[in-house]
Amino acid sequence: MEGIRTALVDRPPAGGSVRAAVAALRESLAHSDIGAMGDSERLALIAELERLKGSASACQMRAADALRVSRQESRPQDALRSVGSEVALARRESPSLGDRFVGVSRALVEEMPATLAALTAGEVGERHAVELVRETAALSLADRAEVDRRLAGVLPGLGWRAAGRAARRVAAELDAASVVRRMEAAVRSRRVSVRPAPDGMAYLTVLGPLREVVGAYAALQARARSVVGGQCDDEGAEGRGVGPVAADTALRLMAGLAPGQVQPVEVQLVITDRALLGVGDQGRSTSDPARVPGHGSVPAPVARSWVRGAGPASVWLRRLYTAPGGRDLVAMDSRRRIFSGLLRRMLVLRDDVCSTPWCDAPIVHADHAHPARLGGATSFGNGSGRCARCNQVKEAPGWRVEVVRGSPHELLIRTPSGAVHHSLAPPLLGWGTDPPAPSPLERHHEALLGA
Repeated sequence: MEGIRTALVDRPPAGGSVRAAVAALRESLAHSDIGAMGDSERLALIAELERLKGSASACQMRAADALRVSRQESRPQDALRSVGSEVALARRESPSLGDRFVGVSRALVEEMPATLAALTAGEVGERHAVELVRETAALSLADRAEVDRRLAGVLPGLGWRAAGRAARRVAAELDAASVVRRMEAAVRSRRVSVRPAPDGMAYLTVLGPLREVVGAYAALQARARSVVGGQCDDEGAEGRGVGPVAADTALRLMAGLAPGQVQPVEVQLVITDRALLGVGDQGRSTSDPARVPGHGSVPAPVARSWVRGAGPASVWLRRLYTAPGGRDLVAMDSRRRIFSGLLRRMLVLRDDVCSTPWCDAPIVHADHAHPARLGGATSFGNGSGRCARCNQVKEAPGWRVEVVRGSPHELLIRTPSGAVHHSLAPPLLGWGTDPPAPSPLERHHEALLGA
C-alpha cells in the first residue's frame, strides 16, 4: 500500500504531466500484490482507495470547471451544454450526468471551498458533493457559503443521505422562501418515466407532489388488501399477494384496461423466426433471446409466452431482413401500412438507444449523421437514432459526426476539444449475440492479414 501511496510523489511524471502521473498510479494499482497482504492491510488498502476516489473526483471537478471557463471565453454560444456532453464522454456516462457534474464542479470550485477541500482530502465522496449542491441550489451565494461553512466540521462523519438532509435543514433555516419557491417549481417537473429492471421487468416511476403520490399509493394498497382478502366482487386474488395486486391494478388503471383486457400498445418485440416458430435457419437456436428495443433482452420462452398470451387478434408480425450473418438490419417488411415512418422504425430497431456512447437515453430524433443542409441523404446508412439532447449538441460549433461504415453501422464522433469517440450499433438481437461463423472470403482476408 505504501507503494501506491507514494506513486505520485516518488515517480516524477515525464514532462511534468499530471495525466502521466495518474496513469502511472493506475498501472501500479493493476500490479498490486493483494495476495501478499494481511487482512488488516487489505482493509487499510480499501479505505485508502476510497479516499483516493474522492480525491480523484475533486481533481476531475477542477479540470471540468477549468474547461468550462476556457470554453465560455472562446465559444460562449452553447458552451455549457457542449462541455457537459464532452465531460460525459470522458467520464463514460450520459449527457445529463455530464451536465450535472459540470454544474457541481462549478458550485464547489467557486462557491463551496470547504466541501471541495473535504473531497480533495478524500474525507467524503462525490455523492456527498452532489447532494450538498442539489440541496443548496435555490440559495443565494452567501447562504450557500454559510451551509458550506456550517457543515465543514461534520461532513466527514455523515453518509451522503445524511449530508443532504443536513444541507436541506440549514437551507430551510437560512432562506425558507427560496425552499418554498423551489418546491413550487418542482411541481411543474412532475412526470412519468420508465427504465429497464432485471429479469424481464421494468420500473414505471411517477414523480409528483408528495401528498398526491402518497395518497395514490395508500389507495392502491387499500384496494390490493381488499382483493387479497376476498372483499372485491369484480376481481379475485388468484394466488397473488398484496404487492402484485397493487402493481397489476396500477398498470391496468393507467393503461385504461378492463380486467383481463390485452395491452394494445405495440412493443416491437424482436425475435428470430426460429426462436418464435421453430422454422427458418436451422443453424440458429430456438433459444435465441428476444429483444425489446431500448429495454434489453428477454428469454425466448418468455417472449413466446407473451405472444401466446396476447391472442391472435392483437399480434402483428413484421419481417425483418438482415445481412447474411444475421447481425445487422437491412430492410423491413412494409405490408402493414397503418403505421408511417418505416425508415424511422428501422433506425430505432438498429440503434436501440441513443447512438452517442454511454448515453443510453431513448431515441427521440432520427438524425442525419451528415447534415441534410450539407447534402446528407435521408437514408438508412446516413441516419442515426438520437435523444433530443445529443441531436442538439452535435449542432454546436466544433462537433462533427460521420459514418465510418454501414454494416455494422459505425459512427465517428469528434468533440470541440479534438477527442474522438466511436459508436457501433448493436447486433439486431442485442449485445452478447453469438457472432456468426466467418465467410470463406472473410477467412481468406484474415489469413492474408495473419501472413
